[in-house]
Amino acid sequence: MFICCRWDGLMNEVLRLYSPAPNAQRQARQDIKVDDVVVPKGTNLWIDVVAMHHDPALWGDDVNEFKPERFRDDPLYGGCKHKMGFCLLVLEGECVLLGTLAMMEYKAVLTKILSRFSVKLSPNYHHAPSIVLSLRPTHGLPLIVEPL
Repeated sequence: MFICCRWDGLMNEVLRLYSPAPNAQRQARQDIKVDDVVVPKGTNLWIDVVAMHHDPALWGDDVNEFKPERFRDDPLYGGCKHKMGFCLLVLEGECVLLGTLAMMEYKAVLTKILSRFSVKLSPNYHHAPSIVLSLRPTHGLPLIVEPL
């Protein structure tokens, strides 16, 4: 169980810093009042996941640091100051099922790969994330993969 939780924290922190879906869309099913603003039923809403996951007001001053231990004592929210600040929790219905399946698949695939190969970044890698439809490395992800 501890290893599973450690992997989950690691992956959650990766997904917090580098969300594959930079935004989420929702449609108001009824009029919604937020402070003095009314969002009419049928309004399409865009949630900026990247901004939310990098907001110091939600995550603290170390928001841009890679710290998987955020999720050690708080595996659902990662210590975020608002329960909806970690977008993986926004999913509903069949999306939760698909998200759970994806997390199980990544663990199975990663376990198979890491039990047979060593994997490291190529010295030619240049860190430059780019948002197109999804988040992806601008210059690709050159890896050095060697059998164990």
